[in-house]
Amino acid sequence: MTEIIAGLTTGAIYALVALGYNMTYLASGVLNFAHANLMVVGMFVAYWAHSVGGLPTPVVFLIAFLLAGGLGLVEERFAIRPLHNSSGSAELVTMIGVATVITGVIAFSYGTDALRVPFFGPDQTIVLLGGRAQPLDLIIIGVAVVLAVVLHLVTHRTSVGLAALAQTDDREAAQLRGINVGGLSLWGFAVASAAGGLLGPLLVSKTFAATSLALLLAVKGFVVLVLGGVGSHRGVLIAGFGIGLIEAFGARYIGPLYRDVVVFVVFAIVLLALPQGLFGGRKVRAV
Repeated sequence: MTEIIAGLTTGAIYALVALGYNMTYLASGVLNFAHANLMVVGMFVAYWAHSVGGLPTPVVFLIAFLLAGGLGLVEERFAIRPLHNSSGSAELVTMIGVATVITGVIAFSYGTDALRVPFFGPDQTIVLLGGRAQPLDLIIIGVAVVLAVVLHLVTHRTSVGLAALAQTDDREAAQLRGINVGGLSLWGFAVASAAGGLLGPLLVSKTFAATSLALLLAVKGFVVLVLGGVGSHRGVLIAGFGIGLIEAFGARYIGPLYRDVVVFVVFAIVLLALPQGLFGGRKVRAV
C-alpha cells in the first residue's frame, strides 16, 4: 500500500501540470509549456519565504499566486497574442523560450542546486490500509482530484467553460457568435498560471526547489496530457494516477533506472491503440 500511495502522489503532481495545460488550451487553443516553470516559481517563492523567515503561510501562498498570475498575463499578452495568426510551431517555440527565460532568471538568483523547504503542516507518518503515508501525500492527491472535478464542472456547466469549448473547436466561429476570445485567452493564462504558482508552495516540500524540476514536470505532464486526452480533465487525472503507479511499481520490481523506460513503453502502446488518448474525442472534418 505504501507504493500505491507514493505512486498516486507522484501521479497527482503530474496530473496537476497536465490540468494546467488543459486550462490554457481550452481558453486559448495553446498549450502553455511554461506552466511547469510557473509552478517552480511558486516553489522558489516558498524557499525565499523560508530563508527570510517570519512570513505567515497564507501570505506565502498569496505572493506565489499573484506573481505567477502576473507572469501568465505578461506571457499571454506579449508572447502568445501576437502569434495567434501564425503557425502552431511558432507558439511552441515561444513557450519554450519563455520557459527558458524563467529558468534562467531563477538559476541566476538561486543557483541550480536542489533546495529543501520544510512542510508548513504536520509531518507525522500516517498508517493507512497497512501502508505508510505523509499528510502531504494525501493533501496532494486530494487537491488533484478536487481541481479535476472543479475544472470539469466549470468547463461543461458554465457559460465561460462552454465558450472555451467553442473557441477550441472553431475560434473564428466563436468570435462571430460574440465570444471575446482575446479576453478568454488572457484570463485563461492568468488563472492557470496563478493556480500553478499557488501549487508551488504546496509541492515544494515533496519535490525540493530546483530549476531542473521544471523540465521533468513539463515532460511528464505532457505524457499524462496526451494519454488522458487533450481537453479531458477526467482523463488527465486517471492517466496521471496510472503513470504514477507505473513508475512506483516499475522502480520496485524492475529497477529505478528503468521506470521511465516502462512509462514510455506504456505511453507508446496506448497511443498506438488510441491515438486520441484514453478520453480524448475524435474530430471529424468534412472536406
